Amino acid sequence: MLVLTRRADESIVIMPADGTDTRMTLAELFAQGPIQITLLGGTGRRVKMGIDAPAPLAIRRKDE
Repeated sequence: MLVLTRRADESIVIMPADGTDTRMTLAELFAQGPIQITLLGGTGRRVKMGIDAPAPLAIRRKDE
C-alpha cells in the first residue's frame, strides 16, 4: 500500500507503470484486481490516503 498525504486542490495521477506495454487493454491492466483507495485520516486541509493498485499501474503525486 502506498500512503500519500494531499492537501486541498492537490492531485494524484494513476498511469501505466514504467515498462508496462502501453498497448494493454483496461481488462489486462486490471486483471490483477481493482484500485482500492482507503482514507486513513486527516487534519485541517490535509488527508492521508492509502492506495493499493495492480502492479502494471503507477501512482504518482501530481506536482505542478
